[in-house]
Amino acid sequence: MTEKRVDVVIDPGAHEMLPEDIYTVHCPSGLWILEENSLTIMRAYPEHVETYIAAVRASGIKAGKVTVTEEPRRDYAEMARKYFRPVSVEDVVIRTPWNGKRKGVAYITIDPGMAFGTGRHESTRLMMKIMRDTDFRGKRVLDLGCGSGLLSLYARLKGAKYVYAVDNDLDAVLSAQKNVLLNEASGIEFVCADLKDVRGRYDIILANLDIRTFALHSTHIMELWKRSGTLIISGIIGRERKEALSLFLPCQPVVEVKKNSWRGYLFKR
Repeated sequence: MTEKRVDVVIDPGAHEMLPEDIYTVHCPSGLWILEENSLTIMRAYPEHVETYIAAVRASGIKAGKVTVTEEPRRDYAEMARKYFRPVSVEDVVIRTPWNGKRKGVAYITIDPGMAFGTGRHESTRLMMKIMRDTDFRGKRVLDLGCGSGLLSLYARLKGAKYVYAVDNDLDAVLSAQKNVLLNEASGIEFVCADLKDVRGRYDIILANLDIRTFALHSTHIMELWKRSGTLIISGIIGRERKEALSLFLPCQPVVEVKKNSWRGYLFKR
């Protein structure tokens, strides 16, 4: 069997500004960043080539030459092993099981597969930036749209007592469960469910989603949020700021962080 490979020449680091749906909708098999002949190339195997190319061009990043090649179907796990490199985010290093370790360094181990969340996307970095300065000790945490489980693992590393992690993608949940085993972590429960079906009250809610999901579910998210609790969100781009903040009124963000076009917020009651 064959499939189409799409290589796009981009500026170094430009892939960090891609919206989440490039990963989750257009390229569920993953994206790979290569350096070839002094060029930075974003390689993907999208399900629908023309739609993917249009989405990349509409994303706002500077996209150069696009090359489409038909080739035999690849082993994506092997590609992830070949191209993934450890990445430092805040006070931890995100690594794969085949990367080495150094003494005195805090690690989170991720098997880079189909789930969103390897620490390279801006929205993930902004979530972790806010989380670094948040007190998780002894807290009950809800991770909405948990993806690979990276934020859940970081919350436990920061001292969270218990994390309830939810995603509506079964592949993501299975990936996250595997990552928990890789980190020999405990106190994290992963569930495949729709956000609207989540129940309970939590000290800290983590929601790295998108404006459409927030618009649909902000009322329910606030019902899950304890009166003395904390809400941390990202997945918002600059032009969506006003709409996003209006969804959580009368609460106002006490922390706002940004990187390139992405925004992250911490709310308290």
